[in-house]
Amino acid sequence: MRDQNLVVCNVCGLKSSEDSNAVFIRAHKNGEEVDICTSCVPSVIHGSGMVVKSNEQIKAEVE
Repeated sequence: MRDQNLVVCNVCGLKSSEDSNAVFIRAHKNGEEVDICTSCVPSVIHGSGMVVKSNEQIKAEVE
């Protein structure tokens, strides 16, 4: 999820402000753009897209 200059992983909730070395990949799920940190990419590739939360879910967790 992106909110101005902040990027949040749609899987684990890692914020770009928490880790300056974090790298995020932009992806699409259900027609929505989502962001996944590279640490979570293997769980999505080898597991399931079910672990990817919607931007609305992530916003609720961040606030």
